[in-house]
Amino acid sequence: MTLRSIFLAGIFAGAAALPQTRTQAQAVGELLPPRLDGGMDIHHINTGEGAAAYFILPDGTTMMVDCGDGGDIKRPPQYKAPRLPDESRPPAEWVARYIEKFRPAGDGALDYLVISHFHSDHMGGVPGLGRLMPIRKILDRGWPDYGRPSAFTGEFADKYKAALKDQIERHHAVVERFKPGATDQIVLRKESAKYPGFEIRQLMANAEVWTGQGTQARSRFPATEEPNENACSTGFRLRLGPFDYYTGGDIPGVLTAEASLKTPLSAGRGPVKEWRDMESPVAWVTGPVDVAMLNHHGGSDTTNAFFLSVLQPRVMLAQIWATPQVSPAVLQRLLSEDIYPGPRDIFTTNGLWPGRKEHLVATYGEEAALRHAAGLEKLTATQGHLVVRVAPGGATYQMIVLEDSDESFRIKSVHGPYESR
Repeated sequence: MTLRSIFLAGIFAGAAALPQTRTQAQAVGELLPPRLDGGMDIHHINTGEGAAAYFILPDGTTMMVDCGDGGDIKRPPQYKAPRLPDESRPPAEWVARYIEKFRPAGDGALDYLVISHFHSDHMGGVPGLGRLMPIRKILDRGWPDYGRPSAFTGEFADKYKAALKDQIERHHAVVERFKPGATDQIVLRKESAKYPGFEIRQLMANAEVWTGQGTQARSRFPATEEPNENACSTGFRLRLGPFDYYTGGDIPGVLTAEASLKTPLSAGRGPVKEWRDMESPVAWVTGPVDVAMLNHHGGSDTTNAFFLSVLQPRVMLAQIWATPQVSPAVLQRLLSEDIYPGPRDIFTTNGLWPGRKEHLVATYGEEAALRHAAGLEKLTATQGHLVVRVAPGGATYQMIVLEDSDESFRIKSVHGPYESR
Protein backbone atom coordinates (compact mmCIF):
# COMPACT_ATOMS: atom_id res chain seq x y z
CA MET A 1 0.00 0.00 0.00
CA THR A 2 1.39 3.42 -0.93
CA LEU A 3 1.73 6.30 1.53
CA ARG A 4 -1.01 8.15 -0.36
CA SER A 5 -3.48 5.23 -0.03
CA ILE A 6 -2.67 4.85 3.68
CA PHE A 7 -3.33 8.57 4.15
CA LEU A 8 -6.66 8.45 2.29
CA ALA A 9 -7.75 5.32 4.14
CA GLY A 10 -7.15 7.12 7.43
CA ILE A 11 -9.23 10.09 6.34
CA PHE A 12 -12.19 7.93 5.25
CA ALA A 13 -12.00 5.78 8.36
CA GLY A 14 -12.22 8.90 10.52
CA ALA A 15 -15.14 10.25 8.50
CA ALA A 16 -17.01 6.97 8.77
CA ALA A 17 -16.59 6.86 12.55
CA LEU A 18 -18.42 10.12 13.16
CA PRO A 19 -21.99 9.06 12.24
CA GLN A 20 -21.63 5.72 14.00
CA THR A 21 -21.58 7.48 17.38
CA ARG A 22 -24.78 9.25 16.38
CA THR A 23 -26.32 5.88 15.39
CA GLN A 24 -26.30 4.81 19.05
CA ALA A 25 -28.69 7.67 19.86
CA GLN A 26 -31.02 6.76 16.98
CA ALA A 27 -32.85 4.00 18.77
CA VAL A 28 -36.18 2.50 17.76
CA GLY A 29 -39.02 4.24 19.57
CA GLU A 30 -37.09 7.47 20.14
CA LEU A 31 -37.24 10.78 18.32
CA LEU A 32 -34.90 11.63 15.45
CA PRO A 33 -31.86 13.48 16.86
CA PRO A 34 -30.93 16.81 15.28
CA ARG A 35 -28.98 16.78 12.03
CA LEU A 36 -25.24 17.29 12.48
CA ASP A 37 -23.84 20.57 11.14
CA GLY A 38 -22.65 20.00 7.59
CA GLY A 39 -24.73 16.86 7.27
CA MET A 40 -27.81 16.50 5.14
CA ASP A 41 -31.30 15.04 5.67
CA ILE A 42 -33.66 14.01 2.87
CA HIS A 43 -37.17 13.33 4.22
CA HIS A 44 -39.51 11.38 1.96
CA ILE A 45 -42.82 12.34 3.55
CA ASN A 46 -45.61 9.77 3.36
CA THR A 47 -49.14 11.13 3.09
CA GLY A 48 -50.39 8.18 1.03
CA GLU A 49 -51.23 10.60 -1.78
CA GLY A 50 -48.06 10.81 -3.85
CA ALA A 51 -44.55 12.27 -3.87
CA ALA A 52 -43.20 14.77 -1.34
CA ALA A 53 -39.52 15.09 -0.40
CA TYR A 54 -38.08 17.67 1.99
CA PHE A 55 -34.32 18.36 1.87
CA ILE A 56 -32.24 20.03 4.57
CA LEU A 57 -28.94 20.76 2.84
CA PRO A 58 -25.53 21.03 4.58
CA ASP A 59 -25.78 24.73 5.48
CA GLY A 60 -29.46 24.61 6.44
CA THR A 61 -30.81 25.59 3.02
CA THR A 62 -34.19 23.89 2.53
CA MET A 63 -35.83 22.45 -0.56
CA MET A 64 -39.04 20.63 -1.36
CA VAL A 65 -39.38 18.36 -4.39
CA ASP A 66 -43.06 17.88 -5.21
CA CYS A 67 -46.08 17.96 -2.95
CA GLY A 68 -48.58 15.42 -4.22
CA ASP A 69 -52.31 15.27 -3.61
CA GLY A 70 -53.89 12.48 -5.60
CA GLY A 71 -57.33 12.95 -4.11
CA ASP A 72 -58.75 13.73 -7.55
CA ILE A 73 -57.52 10.43 -9.02
CA LYS A 74 -60.50 8.10 -9.39
CA ARG A 75 -59.70 4.52 -8.54
CA PRO A 76 -61.58 1.54 -7.04
CA PRO A 77 -61.79 1.33 -3.22
CA GLN A 78 -58.55 0.16 -1.59
CA TYR A 79 -56.65 0.49 -4.90
CA LYS A 80 -55.03 3.56 -3.35
CA ALA A 81 -53.12 3.68 -0.10
CA PRO A 82 -54.97 5.36 2.78
CA ARG A 83 -54.22 9.02 3.51
CA LEU A 84 -51.84 9.35 6.42
CA PRO A 85 -51.87 9.96 9.26
CA ASP A 86 -55.63 10.29 8.65
CA GLU A 87 -58.30 12.02 6.53
CA SER A 88 -58.74 15.03 8.82
CA ARG A 89 -56.40 17.27 6.80
CA PRO A 90 -55.38 17.55 3.12
CA PRO A 91 -51.89 16.31 2.21
CA ALA A 92 -50.44 19.83 1.97
CA GLU A 93 -51.29 20.49 5.61
CA TRP A 94 -49.73 17.21 6.75
CA VAL A 95 -46.59 18.10 4.76
CA ALA A 96 -46.44 21.62 6.24
CA ARG A 97 -46.79 20.24 9.77
CA TYR A 98 -44.01 17.73 9.08
CA ILE A 99 -41.74 20.51 7.80
CA GLU A 100 -42.48 22.61 10.87
CA LYS A 101 -41.33 19.73 13.06
CA PHE A 102 -37.96 19.26 11.34
CA ARG A 103 -37.03 22.56 9.68
CA PRO A 104 -33.86 24.39 10.76
CA ALA A 105 -34.23 27.50 12.89
CA GLY A 106 -35.06 30.57 10.86
CA ASP A 107 -37.93 32.47 9.31
CA GLY A 108 -39.88 29.39 8.22
CA ALA A 109 -39.62 30.10 4.50
CA LEU A 110 -38.91 27.28 2.08
CA ASP A 111 -35.81 28.17 0.04
CA TYR A 112 -36.65 26.06 -3.02
CA LEU A 113 -39.64 24.21 -4.42
CA VAL A 114 -38.98 21.97 -7.43
CA ILE A 115 -41.89 20.50 -9.38
CA SER A 116 -41.03 17.28 -11.21
CA HIS A 117 -44.03 17.45 -13.57
CA PHE A 118 -47.67 18.44 -13.77
CA HIS A 119 -49.54 15.42 -12.40
CA SER A 120 -51.58 15.76 -9.23
CA ASP A 121 -49.79 12.99 -7.32
CA HIS A 122 -46.66 15.15 -7.65
CA MET A 123 -47.94 18.70 -7.38
CA GLY A 124 -51.65 18.68 -6.49
CA GLY A 125 -50.77 19.95 -3.00
CA VAL A 126 -48.68 22.91 -4.17
CA PRO A 127 -51.48 25.53 -3.93
CA GLY A 128 -52.26 24.38 -0.38
CA LEU A 129 -48.60 24.36 0.62
CA GLY A 130 -48.17 27.87 -0.78
CA ARG A 131 -50.95 29.15 1.44
CA LEU A 132 -49.11 27.83 4.50
CA MET A 133 -45.54 29.03 3.94
CA PRO A 134 -43.53 31.49 1.87
CA ILE A 135 -41.32 30.06 -0.88
CA ARG A 136 -38.26 31.91 -2.12
CA LYS A 137 -37.68 30.15 -5.44
CA ILE A 138 -39.87 27.83 -7.52
CA LEU A 139 -38.58 25.74 -10.42
CA ASP A 140 -40.83 23.90 -12.87
CA ARG A 141 -40.67 22.71 -16.46
CA GLY A 142 -43.09 25.22 -17.99
CA TRP A 143 -42.50 28.77 -16.71
CA PRO A 144 -43.42 31.32 -17.98
CA ASP A 145 -45.73 30.35 -20.88
CA TYR A 146 -46.47 26.65 -20.10
CA GLY A 147 -46.65 25.89 -23.83
CA ARG A 148 -44.21 23.70 -25.75
CA PRO A 149 -43.24 20.94 -25.73
CA SER A 150 -46.44 19.89 -23.94
CA ALA A 151 -49.01 22.51 -22.92
CA PHE A 152 -50.22 22.72 -19.32
CA THR A 153 -53.78 24.09 -19.35
CA GLY A 154 -57.17 23.63 -17.68
CA GLU A 155 -58.65 24.14 -14.22
CA PHE A 156 -55.83 22.31 -12.43
CA ALA A 157 -53.23 24.43 -14.26
CA ASP A 158 -55.12 27.63 -13.42
CA LYS A 159 -55.01 26.83 -9.69
CA TYR A 160 -51.29 26.14 -9.84
CA LYS A 161 -50.54 29.34 -11.78
CA ALA A 162 -52.63 31.34 -9.32
CA ALA A 163 -50.54 29.89 -6.47
CA LEU A 164 -47.35 31.05 -8.23
CA LYS A 165 -48.82 34.51 -8.71
CA ASP A 166 -49.70 34.67 -5.02
CA GLN A 167 -46.15 33.70 -3.99
CA ILE A 168 -44.70 36.34 -6.27
CA GLU A 169 -47.01 39.09 -5.02
CA ARG A 170 -46.98 38.28 -1.29
CA HIS A 171 -43.47 36.88 -0.80
CA HIS A 172 -41.50 38.15 -3.82
CA ALA A 173 -40.83 34.57 -4.93
CA VAL A 174 -38.61 33.97 -7.96
CA VAL A 175 -40.00 31.49 -10.50
CA GLU A 176 -37.75 29.95 -13.15
CA ARG A 177 -37.88 27.28 -15.82
CA PHE A 178 -35.84 24.22 -14.79
CA LYS A 179 -32.74 24.03 -17.04
CA PRO A 180 -31.18 20.62 -17.82
CA GLY A 181 -27.40 20.76 -17.38
CA ALA A 182 -27.43 23.69 -14.94
CA THR A 183 -25.73 23.67 -11.53
CA ASP A 184 -26.48 27.29 -10.60
CA GLN A 185 -30.27 27.27 -10.19
CA ILE A 186 -30.21 25.36 -6.89
CA VAL A 187 -27.30 26.39 -4.67
CA LEU A 188 -26.57 26.63 -0.97
CA ARG A 189 -27.97 29.97 0.18
CA LYS A 190 -26.22 30.42 3.53
CA GLU A 191 -22.64 29.13 3.65
CA SER A 192 -21.86 27.70 0.24
CA ALA A 193 -18.11 28.35 0.53
CA LYS A 194 -17.89 25.88 3.44
CA TYR A 195 -19.14 23.00 1.29
CA PRO A 196 -17.26 22.90 -2.03
CA GLY A 197 -18.20 19.21 -2.42
CA PHE A 198 -21.91 20.03 -2.76
CA GLU A 199 -23.62 20.18 -6.15
CA ILE A 200 -27.03 19.69 -7.70
CA ARG A 201 -26.70 18.83 -11.37
CA GLN A 202 -29.99 19.18 -13.22
CA LEU A 203 -30.29 16.23 -15.58
CA MET A 204 -33.48 16.59 -17.61
CA ALA A 205 -36.72 18.45 -18.26
CA ASN A 206 -39.19 18.60 -21.14
CA ALA A 207 -37.56 15.47 -22.67
CA GLU A 208 -34.23 17.31 -22.91
CA VAL A 209 -31.27 15.54 -21.28
CA TRP A 210 -27.92 16.94 -20.19
CA THR A 211 -25.18 15.81 -22.60
CA GLY A 212 -22.50 15.52 -19.93
CA GLN A 213 -20.61 18.43 -21.55
CA GLY A 214 -20.74 21.80 -19.81
CA THR A 215 -24.39 22.77 -19.41
CA GLN A 216 -25.54 21.58 -22.84
CA ALA A 217 -28.77 19.59 -23.20
CA ARG A 218 -30.44 17.96 -26.19
CA SER A 219 -33.98 16.82 -26.84
CA ARG A 220 -34.61 13.11 -26.76
CA PHE A 221 -37.62 13.54 -29.05
CA PRO A 222 -37.67 14.57 -32.74
CA ALA A 223 -39.39 17.86 -33.53
CA THR A 224 -42.36 16.00 -35.01
CA GLU A 225 -43.13 14.16 -31.76
CA GLU A 226 -44.64 15.56 -28.56
CA PRO A 227 -43.49 13.95 -25.29
CA ASN A 228 -46.12 13.03 -22.74
CA GLU A 229 -46.15 14.60 -19.29
CA ASN A 230 -44.10 11.86 -17.63
CA ALA A 231 -41.34 12.15 -20.24
CA CYS A 232 -41.22 15.90 -19.50
CA SER A 233 -40.28 15.28 -15.84
CA THR A 234 -37.46 17.23 -14.24
CA GLY A 235 -34.73 15.41 -12.35
CA PHE A 236 -31.33 15.90 -10.79
CA ARG A 237 -28.30 14.30 -9.17
CA LEU A 238 -27.37 15.68 -5.75
CA ARG A 239 -23.77 15.28 -4.64
CA LEU A 240 -22.12 15.83 -1.25
CA GLY A 241 -18.50 14.69 -1.48
CA PRO A 242 -18.61 10.98 -2.40
CA PHE A 243 -22.37 10.70 -1.75
CA ASP A 244 -24.77 10.80 -4.73
CA TYR A 245 -28.59 10.84 -4.78
CA TYR A 246 -30.82 10.63 -7.87
CA THR A 247 -34.44 11.64 -8.40
CA GLY A 248 -36.22 11.72 -11.76
CA GLY A 249 -39.96 12.17 -11.40
CA ASP A 250 -41.94 9.83 -13.63
CA ILE A 251 -39.65 9.41 -16.63
CA PRO A 252 -40.31 6.16 -18.56
CA GLY A 253 -37.66 3.68 -19.56
CA VAL A 254 -39.29 0.44 -20.71
CA LEU A 255 -40.52 0.41 -24.30
CA THR A 256 -43.02 -2.40 -23.78
CA ALA A 257 -44.49 -3.19 -20.39
CA GLU A 258 -46.93 -5.71 -19.07
CA ALA A 259 -50.56 -4.74 -18.77
CA SER A 260 -50.89 -7.94 -16.80
CA LEU A 261 -48.72 -10.95 -16.06
CA LYS A 262 -51.66 -13.01 -17.34
CA THR A 263 -50.83 -11.90 -20.90
CA PRO A 264 -47.56 -12.02 -22.88
CA LEU A 265 -45.45 -8.88 -22.64
CA SER A 266 -45.93 -8.19 -26.34
CA ALA A 267 -49.70 -8.13 -25.85
CA GLY A 268 -49.52 -5.71 -22.95
CA ARG A 269 -48.82 -2.70 -25.12
CA GLY A 270 -48.18 -1.93 -28.78
CA PRO A 271 -44.73 -0.95 -30.07
CA VAL A 272 -43.33 2.20 -28.48
CA LYS A 273 -40.89 4.43 -30.32
CA GLU A 274 -37.33 4.12 -29.16
CA TRP A 275 -36.87 7.75 -28.11
CA ARG A 276 -39.60 7.39 -25.50
CA ASP A 277 -37.02 5.61 -23.35
CA MET A 278 -35.87 8.53 -21.20
CA GLU A 279 -34.07 6.43 -18.58
CA SER A 280 -31.19 5.24 -20.75
CA PRO A 281 -29.84 8.66 -21.84
CA VAL A 282 -30.34 9.94 -18.29
CA ALA A 283 -28.35 6.99 -16.93
CA TRP A 284 -25.40 7.81 -19.20
CA VAL A 285 -24.89 11.22 -17.59
CA THR A 286 -25.92 10.32 -14.03
CA GLY A 287 -23.43 7.54 -13.36
CA PRO A 288 -23.31 5.41 -10.19
CA VAL A 289 -25.25 6.69 -7.18
CA ASP A 290 -25.67 5.67 -3.57
CA VAL A 291 -29.41 6.34 -3.26
CA ALA A 292 -31.97 6.39 -6.07
CA MET A 293 -35.63 7.30 -6.08
CA LEU A 294 -37.40 4.87 -8.39
CA ASN A 295 -38.82 6.52 -11.49
CA HIS A 296 -42.63 6.64 -11.72
CA HIS A 297 -42.98 5.01 -8.26
CA GLY A 298 -41.52 1.77 -9.62
CA GLY A 299 -44.27 1.46 -12.24
CA SER A 300 -44.05 -1.14 -14.99
CA ASP A 301 -42.80 1.29 -17.65
CA THR A 302 -39.63 2.12 -15.70
CA THR A 303 -36.35 0.94 -14.23
CA ASN A 304 -34.90 -0.79 -17.26
CA ALA A 305 -31.87 -3.03 -16.93
CA PHE A 306 -29.47 -0.56 -18.51
CA PHE A 307 -30.56 2.21 -16.14
CA LEU A 308 -29.97 -0.05 -13.13
CA SER A 309 -26.66 -1.39 -14.47
CA VAL A 310 -25.28 2.16 -14.69
CA LEU A 311 -26.66 3.68 -11.46
CA GLN A 312 -26.15 0.52 -9.34
CA PRO A 313 -27.78 2.08 -6.24
CA ARG A 314 -27.03 0.62 -2.84
CA VAL A 315 -30.35 1.99 -1.57
CA MET A 316 -33.58 2.39 -3.56
CA LEU A 317 -36.69 4.28 -2.47
CA ALA A 318 -40.25 4.40 -3.79
CA GLN A 319 -43.03 6.74 -2.68
CA ILE A 320 -45.96 4.54 -3.62
CA TRP A 321 -49.70 5.14 -3.43
CA ALA A 322 -51.28 2.63 -5.86
CA THR A 323 -51.55 -1.15 -6.09
CA PRO A 324 -49.18 -1.70 -9.11
CA GLN A 325 -46.31 0.21 -7.49
CA VAL A 326 -43.66 -1.40 -7.38
CA SER A 327 -44.59 -3.72 -10.29
CA PRO A 328 -43.59 -7.42 -10.36
CA ALA A 329 -41.26 -7.01 -13.35
CA VAL A 330 -39.55 -4.00 -11.78
CA LEU A 331 -39.08 -5.80 -8.46
CA GLN A 332 -37.42 -8.70 -10.27
CA ARG A 333 -34.97 -6.31 -11.92
CA LEU A 334 -34.27 -4.46 -8.66
CA LEU A 335 -33.27 -7.72 -6.99
CA SER A 336 -31.29 -9.18 -9.90
CA GLU A 337 -27.55 -9.50 -9.31
CA ASP A 338 -27.22 -10.34 -13.00
CA ILE A 339 -27.96 -6.66 -13.71
CA TYR A 340 -25.46 -5.46 -11.11
CA PRO A 341 -23.71 -7.33 -8.30
CA GLY A 342 -23.71 -6.72 -4.60
CA PRO A 343 -26.18 -6.01 -1.80
CA ARG A 344 -29.04 -3.54 -2.13
CA ASP A 345 -31.77 -2.34 0.22
CA ILE A 346 -35.25 -1.32 -0.99
CA PHE A 347 -37.62 0.93 0.97
CA THR A 348 -41.23 1.91 0.23
CA THR A 349 -43.45 4.41 2.00
CA ASN A 350 -46.52 2.14 1.89
CA GLY A 351 -46.88 -1.62 2.18
CA LEU A 352 -49.82 -4.01 1.93
CA TRP A 353 -52.70 -1.80 3.03
CA PRO A 354 -56.14 -3.48 3.43
CA GLY A 355 -57.46 -4.49 0.03
CA ARG A 356 -54.18 -4.24 -1.85
CA LYS A 357 -53.69 -8.00 -2.17
CA GLU A 358 -57.14 -8.35 -3.72
CA HIS A 359 -56.30 -5.71 -6.31
CA LEU A 360 -52.98 -7.42 -7.03
CA VAL A 361 -54.85 -10.66 -7.70
CA ALA A 362 -57.30 -8.90 -10.01
CA THR A 363 -54.40 -7.30 -11.91
CA TYR A 364 -51.86 -10.10 -12.17
CA GLY A 365 -53.71 -13.34 -11.38
CA GLU A 366 -53.66 -15.17 -8.06
CA GLU A 367 -50.38 -17.10 -8.34
CA ALA A 368 -48.30 -14.16 -9.60
CA ALA A 369 -49.99 -11.71 -7.23
CA LEU A 370 -49.38 -13.75 -4.10
CA ARG A 371 -45.78 -14.35 -5.11
CA HIS A 372 -45.35 -10.61 -5.68
CA ALA A 373 -47.01 -9.73 -2.36
CA ALA A 374 -44.63 -12.09 -0.57
CA GLY A 375 -41.72 -10.34 -2.28
CA LEU A 376 -42.97 -6.90 -1.26
CA GLU A 377 -43.25 -8.01 2.36
CA LYS A 378 -39.54 -8.95 2.32
CA LEU A 379 -38.29 -5.51 1.34
CA THR A 380 -36.00 -3.75 3.81
CA ALA A 381 -38.83 -1.54 5.10
CA THR A 382 -42.31 -1.02 3.70
CA GLN A 383 -44.09 1.63 5.77
CA GLY A 384 -43.21 5.07 7.04
CA HIS A 385 -41.50 8.36 6.34
CA LEU A 386 -38.10 7.54 4.79
CA VAL A 387 -35.18 9.70 5.90
CA VAL A 388 -31.77 9.60 4.21
CA ARG A 389 -29.33 11.00 6.78
CA VAL A 390 -25.96 11.87 5.23
CA ALA A 391 -22.93 12.42 7.48
CA PRO A 392 -20.94 15.67 7.21
CA GLY A 393 -18.71 15.40 4.15
CA GLY A 394 -20.85 12.62 2.68
CA ALA A 395 -18.60 9.64 3.50
CA THR A 396 -21.44 7.64 5.06
CA TYR A 397 -25.21 7.74 5.29
CA GLN A 398 -28.09 6.00 7.03
CA MET A 399 -31.70 5.16 6.27
CA ILE A 400 -34.10 5.96 9.11
CA VAL A 401 -37.78 5.02 8.95
CA LEU A 402 -40.18 7.19 10.98
CA GLU A 403 -43.71 6.46 12.21
CA ASP A 404 -46.36 7.76 9.78
CA SER A 405 -49.60 6.64 11.49
CA ASP A 406 -49.45 9.65 13.83
CA GLU A 407 -47.36 12.77 14.31
CA SER A 408 -45.02 11.29 16.89
CA PHE A 409 -42.49 10.64 14.08
CA ARG A 410 -40.79 8.11 16.32
CA ILE A 411 -38.07 5.94 14.82
CA LYS A 412 -39.31 2.58 13.52
CA SER A 413 -35.99 1.27 12.22
CA VAL A 414 -32.42 2.37 11.46
CA HIS A 415 -30.31 0.97 8.61
CA GLY A 416 -26.60 1.49 8.00
CA PRO A 417 -24.36 3.34 8.19
CA TYR A 418 -23.61 2.68 4.53
CA GLU A 419 -20.32 3.77 2.96
CA SER A 420 -20.66 6.17 0.04
CA ARG A 421 -18.89 5.25 -3.18
